[in-house]
Parts: sequence; structure tokens; C-alpha cells
Amino acid sequence: MKPESRWLVCGMCSALALVFLPAMALAQTAGEQCSDIQMLQHKCGQQQPKQNAKQGKRETKFPNATRKEPAKTSVSAAEGKTLNEGLQAANSGDSATALKDLQPIADGSSNAYAKSLAMLGLSQVKYRSGDTKGAIALQKQALDSGALDNDSYFQGLEALAQMYIADEDYSDALTALDSWSSQSGAQSADVDALKGNAYYRLQKYPEAVAAIQKAKSLSDKPQSSWDQIEMASYFAMDKYDDAAKLAEAALAKDPNNSTLLQNVIAIYINAHQDQKALALLERARANGQIKDAAGYMNMAKMYDNLGQNSTDPKANALKAVAVLKEGMDKGIVPSDTDSNKLLGDSYAIAGDYKNAVIAYGKASPGAKTGQIDFTRGQLLENLGRHEEARNALKQAIAKGGFKRVGAAYLTLGNAELALKDKAAAIAAYQQAEQDPETRADARRTLKQLGHK
Repeated sequence: MKPESRWLVCGMCSALALVFLPAMALAQTAGEQCSDIQMLQHKCGQQQPKQNAKQGKRETKFPNATRKEPAKTSVSAAEGKTLNEGLQAANSGDSATALKDLQPIADGSSNAYAKSLAMLGLSQVKYRSGDTKGAIALQKQALDSGALDNDSYFQGLEALAQMYIADEDYSDALTALDSWSSQSGAQSADVDALKGNAYYRLQKYPEAVAAIQKAKSLSDKPQSSWDQIEMASYFAMDKYDDAAKLAEAALAKDPNNSTLLQNVIAIYINAHQDQKALALLERARANGQIKDAAGYMNMAKMYDNLGQNSTDPKANALKAVAVLKEGMDKGIVPSDTDSNKLLGDSYAIAGDYKNAVIAYGKASPGAKTGQIDFTRGQLLENLGRHEEARNALKQAIAKGGFKRVGAAYLTLGNAELALKDKAAAIAAYQQAEQDPETRADARRTLKQLGHK
């Protein structure tokens, strides 16, 4: 069971998106070279391809590609002006201008290269509007035309994989990325990171780890999101030691990162390294980084578990009490059935029955079964508060839904006897006699009362 793994999963939500819209390249005109789809962080015009003086060819980012480039990858100056303005509009998010300029070219141009670039721009417009499937269809149509130069084609193929990931089509994303790797003759940290993302989503965790590690080896500045994918993959494979090493290293670099901190805590909890988890939880608590009720509740439960498994339960149980009361005082932990029951349990483990009874009393109204009232009744009887015990036990029996009904009747009999109501005590003991757990004690007491 991994109840606290939600921290790791939630921490991964933003990291696993990893979809960035590409910036479309400008088209080549008769006297100008600019044919790349400048993906991710690059913008056309900021980094122009160089001309090879000896060969008269434009240098490409993919010199070892096995894909054969088309012979014609330029447009006329007139069409190129409109096309470039449309692509720039698509890059900047000006959808109206992009549609006005690019749609006629995509629909009616006789230049296959121009048509394909226009479709890439329109694909971006569709993606921005939330039409991911429509964007994918246009992106594929542009790539399948065979009219794009290699720089545009391979960067467009990577963009297609990103769109597939956004559409949760991870198998097709991997197919696109594998095509990129097999045809481009190049290596890319971003491409391998995308593979790791897709593998993780497909629950192919060893493959995800391998892809992310390769991405890291290819980059001087690996992204923190890559660590998160690798960490989550280890976590999913129950390789907590590997996950912890990665998470600890990331946390050392960014000690105030709440998401990372919670990830490490979740790993320690599931590795049953409670002391390490609690140390980090205390750090998070001191820094105000526990901001939800579950964080406080889980921390209190851990202290209670430590207390119950130690020779001195009181100290840890009182720490649980302090954690819960802080959460309640801050308004983060609601004063409801679950929180007050846990508070009552913590007080009871610490041996503070008076405060345990108060907490259980607050938990009682919302309880669906009689378990809380049964526990409250037992503690009240131990405290010698017989009338309150009787009322709590009767309430527990009336609610039902708990296992130790015989014990409830036996304790009720004791309370009635202490209140000198022998008839009511005998009736309660007779009920307790029906339960195998309490039969012997009930019969012994009935015999002492002279009842056969």
C-alpha cells in the first residue's frame, strides 16, 4: 500500500506535460535562407543557417540524415512574404492573422514546400486553440507531403510527438520519436526526454529510466522534470533506494522546493524509513511547507505508529497530538470525525484518557459506526465516569457496525453494576454471553451475581 505516493504523483503532474509549441520557421525566398522549424526555445531569425561557400549548400542540423531532401525548398518572394508573416503570426499567437495569411496558401498554393510550411503554422494555431487532434492531422499531412527540408521535417516530427503526448497517445509519440532517431542521424536530449515521458506514461518504467539517463548524458543542463520522471519510474518499480538517491540530490540543489521535499518524504514512507521521513516532515512543518490536511494527518499517524512500536509510546504520541493541534489551529486540518478520532487515538496512546474522551466526543456525531463511541465508553469506564460510559456504550451498540459488540455489552454491564442497576447489568452481561470473545467473562460475572 502506498497511501502517501499521491505526493509523488501530484508532484509529477506538471513535469509530465512537457509539450512546448514549436516556433515556425520562415520560408526560403529567392535570396534568403531560413527553412528550420525553430523548435522549443529557438526563434527563426535569431539563428540563421550558414551557407557552405565551397559547395554552395546551406548547412543543415542533420548532416547525417538518411532521409532524402526534396529538390525544391524555396518559394517566390511574393508568396514568401505572406507566408512568413503568417508563420510569424502563428509563432506570436496572432491566430487571426495566421489564418488569414496561411489558409489560402495551404489550400491553393502550387508550391508544395509553401503548402507544407503553411500547414505547420496552421497546426500550431489549432493546437493553441485546444484542437489537438486537428493539429496532429495537419502536422502529419505536412510531414507526409515529402516537401519539407530536413531541418523542418525533423523538428516538425519532434513537435508531432509532443502533440501526441498532449493527446495521451503515447504509442504514436514513441513511433514518431523512433522515426526521428532512425532517420535523422542525430542525437537529442529533448527527444530522449520525450521518449522517457512516453515510456513512463505507458508504465514501461525500465525503458523510461534508460531514456532519461540518455537524455541527461546528452545535455549540459538537464531539466529538473527529467529527474522527476526518472524518480517516479523508480518509485513505480518499488526501487526506493534509487528514487531516494535521485530525490536527495535534487533536494540538495533546491532545498526549498516543496514538491521535491514531499517526493522524498513519500519515498521514505514507502521504504518504511519513518525516522528519515519524519525528519523531513518536521523540516517541512517548520518552514510552513505542509499546506494540506493530509500532510498533517499522515505525519501524526507516523508518530502514533512509532509510539506503538516503541517502549515509550507517550513521547511520540504527544508529538502526534502537537502536529494535529497545530494543523487545526491553522485551519488547515478541519475539526471533523477523522481528525478528532486521530487526535483521540493519539491522546489514548499517550495515556491521556481525559483529553482522548473529549476528542472522541467531537468525532462521535459524524461517525457512521459505533466504534468511536465504544472506545469512548471504555475510556470513560476506566476513568470511573460510569454514567457517561453507559450513555456512550448504549450509543455505540445502537449505531452498530463494529466488531467488538460483546466487549461493548460487557463494559456496559460493568457500568450498570457500578451504578447499582443490577437488572440492567444482568441484561447486558447476558448479551455479552452471546459473543465468543466475552462469553467466559460474562458467565463468570453472572454466576457471581447469582444468576444462572
